[in-house]
Amino acid sequence: MKEMLAVALPVSMGVFVQFIVVFIDNFFVAKLDGNAMSAASFVGLIYVTLAMIGVGLGNAVQILVARRRGESKNDEAGAVVGNAFWISGIVAVMQFLLLWFVLPWIIESTIESKVVADYMHEFIQYRSWGFLFYTPTLVLNSFWAGIARTRIMIATTLITATVTIILDYGLVFGHLGLPDMGMAGAALATSIAECCAFVFMLIYTLSRADKWQDSTSQKFSIGRHLYAMPRRDTNLLIRLGGPISLQLLMSLGIWVIFYEFVESMGEDELQSSFIVRNMYMLVYVSVGGFSTTIKTYVSGLIAEKRQNELYPVMRRLIFMNICGVLLLSHGLWLYPEWIASMFTSDPVVIQQTVDSMHIVLPAMFTFSITSMFLGTVEGSGNTLVGFMIEMMTVLLYIAAAWVMVYKWHWPIHLVWTSDYVYFIFLGLFSLLYLRDGRWKWKQI
Repeated sequence: MKEMLAVALPVSMGVFVQFIVVFIDNFFVAKLDGNAMSAASFVGLIYVTLAMIGVGLGNAVQILVARRRGESKNDEAGAVVGNAFWISGIVAVMQFLLLWFVLPWIIESTIESKVVADYMHEFIQYRSWGFLFYTPTLVLNSFWAGIARTRIMIATTLITATVTIILDYGLVFGHLGLPDMGMAGAALATSIAECCAFVFMLIYTLSRADKWQDSTSQKFSIGRHLYAMPRRDTNLLIRLGGPISLQLLMSLGIWVIFYEFVESMGEDELQSSFIVRNMYMLVYVSVGGFSTTIKTYVSGLIAEKRQNELYPVMRRLIFMNICGVLLLSHGLWLYPEWIASMFTSDPVVIQQTVDSMHIVLPAMFTFSITSMFLGTVEGSGNTLVGFMIEMMTVLLYIAAAWVMVYKWHWPIHLVWTSDYVYFIFLGLFSLLYLRDGRWKWKQI
């Protein structure tokens, strides 16, 4: 269990940095006004959704590196990283173009509030550039997760969080001798922080990756593979990462659709819902860390022919994830009013936020379990099955949320009960697949 925590906690720190970035941006821009926070949150959600293309690629790297290392083929693992790094550059440019050129058109077509739309346009100008650094960083992070050496992610987290805090404070309000850029300043601060994290991770990986090997082991030789621009594993990376990317795009894309539904309910409902989303991201620090860890363990144990250890490992990781969610979600039931007041002074928005937090708290515990079932499916290499599970669950979730908003006209806190539909069916569909048992012998 101690070894599992040694892998999971640094990964969770990597997820925590995303919470910190979004939380800090939202905290500072909320001081401008509530609509500014909604706009930053909306763009941030779309950014994270598009980032899932890179996350899927990173998951494929993690699974393959863990499998190749389990097979004592370190050089092939290094080739996987080099191949994926160059793919990530192409993906990053695509993500940048989508956010820079396509999103403004979508905003004009879908956002009813002109104030929120104007803030979103301002935020996009600088936030788009972050993809050019964030997506390649995901590949490098996945290498370290794949070899179960994740402590470096703590340093990356600290760099990103520190730079974001300092530059947000300076650029949003014009402190520290920096220009007063308002919304645009928050976006620029985050993009610069991601650039700093990428430069650090690249230098560290090139200089330290092979130092983890003993004299009898193959070297990863990542620097050599980056220079050679390998292409041998491109099809395998796409075949493994593509379904995960689509699955994650859907799992976060439905949040975009959900907030489109909520935006039609009013500005107060939108603001309260984005405050609740901040708490979801905090809980995902645990869920993201342990679901990533279970993929590494499942892939590695299958490669080493240790199938008899899979279920005990799953049980331990699920238990630790539940404990992590309990620790991180305590504010939702102990002091929800204080959390809401950090982002708004409007008593209506505060009450809506508190009511919604009480609804989503049990759903978070459900997610702490069902996410691990899906992580097991994907860690075994059955990423296409994971995509199919996600697709079926998403369709049910969207249908439920649409009925609650447009047919039944429920208040916002009851609309959040749609999360139960998503989390429960995600687990049920995953269990239906896992009970067969053949997944434990899949070769990739």
